[in-house]
Amino acid sequence: MMRSNFQAVAAVGLLMLATAGEAIAGDYYNACTTADPRFEINDDTLYSKSPPQNPIDFEILDKSTTSERRGYCLSQGKKFDFEGRNSTMRIRFNYQGSRIETTATCEFASSGLPAAYNCEREVVTFDSTNGGGGSGSGGAVGGGSAGGCGAGSVWSHNGSEMRLLSQGSIRRFVYERPRRGLSVSPCDVVFVGEKQGENYIGTAYVFSRRCGPIGYPVSGPVSSVGPKVTLYGQSPRRRNDCSITGYRDDTLVFEYLRSE
Repeated sequence: MMRSNFQAVAAVGLLMLATAGEAIAGDYYNACTTADPRFEINDDTLYSKSPPQNPIDFEILDKSTTSERRGYCLSQGKKFDFEGRNSTMRIRFNYQGSRIETTATCEFASSGLPAAYNCEREVVTFDSTNGGGGSGSGGAVGGGSAGGCGAGSVWSHNGSEMRLLSQGSIRRFVYERPRRGLSVSPCDVVFVGEKQGENYIGTAYVFSRRCGPIGYPVSGPVSSVGPKVTLYGQSPRRRNDCSITGYRDDTLVFEYLRSE
């Protein structure tokens, strides 16, 4: 058994930007939510939420990046890099004599822009939700705007009209016409992940007016009858202060309507 270094993320670390010989530290976030609510991953280290909270060695069985975005902010004549990445992975480890296998949804964000600065212009050099291209400014990665939605087939989900966007093996369900009362906007991403054989594996998002979107791992089959996509996972439950209180079984069903 080995402890994962999550190499691509750890290599970035906390960005330090040298300007005029002065090092300025930016923001950094690197954490994973596991489908098993007893555990969490912070800075590539697995812990139990219950004492003793000692590091637990784990093995990565498979890992996929579901979305990635990077670029820089221009402020006061200086350039500050940023990077964001969403990924899912399946891990295995031993805990209190039991062998446990679970999935994790991971979010990484790093920005060199100091709190005292405002981003006067955001330049996106890479955005996987935009075919890998960049733009002068872009929307959020998973759980945010898909940026014009794009071309794809139309599906239904809980009374809302959705659009399925495909790029290679990457799949995204975004809101085309949300039903009334939802805390979402057109083109908000409700699922991003990969099609692996006859299954979808990735990250779903639950939305809140107060707390915004939060991702959790899901997977499930594609049925030729319909067609229909059914995804299963454990969605987080949150308090008014947005802290997670637990998880509940969740099923997302997407049914094909038409192609455009």
